[in-house]
Amino acid sequence: MTDDRRRPAAAAGPDVEVTSASCSADGGHATRRLPVMDPILPLGGTAASTPAVRLPAVGMPTAATPPTAGTPDGVPVIDLADGTKTYATGPSSVQALRGVTLQVDRGEYVAIMGPSGSGKSTLMHILGCLDVLSSGTYRLSGQDVSAMSEVDLAEVRNRRIGFVFQQFNLLASLPAWRNVELPLVYAGVERRVRRERAIAALERVGLADRVEHRPGELSGGQQQRVAVARALVTDPDLVLADEPTGNLDSASTDDILALLGDVHTQGRTVVLITHEADVAAAARRTVRMRDGLIQDDTAVLAGGVR
Repeated sequence: MTDDRRRPAAAAGPDVEVTSASCSADGGHATRRLPVMDPILPLGGTAASTPAVRLPAVGMPTAATPPTAGTPDGVPVIDLADGTKTYATGPSSVQALRGVTLQVDRGEYVAIMGPSGSGKSTLMHILGCLDVLSSGTYRLSGQDVSAMSEVDLAEVRNRRIGFVFQQFNLLASLPAWRNVELPLVYAGVERRVRRERAIAALERVGLADRVEHRPGELSGGQQQRVAVARALVTDPDLVLADEPTGNLDSASTDDILALLGDVHTQGRTVVLITHEADVAAAARRTVRMRDGLIQDDTAVLAGGVR
């Protein structure tokens, strides 16, 4: 087991309400609670009010955005080697991952699927830097995150990963554009620029006419589009979608899968966690898990044949 390096949840800015969600491993064994959207800290380690910025590569306006290193040419976005994760349950323990090795290159669209208890949720927590390995190494865009502190993991999550969750995780009191700007609030990006970037992100996902609507005024599919816009607004190296269609009807499911396909086509690295074969079929590569191990890893060949 790794050392438990807890820290208090970071405070939000004065104009935003923050909630944090707990994560659990497959089989109901609890793992540490970490906030997903923490303040982005510069390399010096202190919060910045006007961080250095760069232009995102996905059709956003020229505006401030938190700096990210990007993924160097030839370096996998995900490079996991012999990863294990063990949870202590009183006098006994449960090994959720039993030596998983996985590489995902820049621009790939990968589905990770498996039944309950297969280890896919634990793997998602590791890939998303929501938890750490018991043993093995994990490099995200070439950066070894295996033994980072929770402060450093928070920085990596905000700089490099865009999350899309089954439950949307939108704040009911805020309109769509303010939900989308939240990662930029934590980054200290100036208010006018945050709004411009959030609205541009909503336009990208087809919600230009819904920027002032609160979540309760949107359909499930529209709420998930807001969540996708929020995931893209920081120009992440990796978009990690955890059961993103689990709360949607079939029409909205098709809509969101098409949107994720567009995100991939535009050069993003997308990893989709699902237990549904028809959802996994939308990806270009499927990794199947069982009993904490990768059972099968299949890419789509020319002509759509797996």
